[in-house]
Amino acid sequence: MAPENISPLVVWLGSTESKDVTGRVFEVEGGKITVAEGWRHGPTQDKGARWEPKEIGPVVADLLVKAETPLPVYGA
Repeated sequence: MAPENISPLVVWLGSTESKDVTGRVFEVEGGKITVAEGWRHGPTQDKGARWEPKEIGPVVADLLVKAETPLPVYGA
């Protein structure tokens, strides 16, 4: 999970070449790229308006308490 291994994928994701990739989570380990599968919606908090960065910490903490424990993946 070294930055020098992850950064090429981040750069590619920011390019027009990745325009059809959305809602996906990737793992990068050395020369290996893996797509995480099985994602679904979990707990949600809807404020009804755009969030301010300073409001998000407590909301995310609460959502994580309510969420199911994730299956272990690399780095977990």
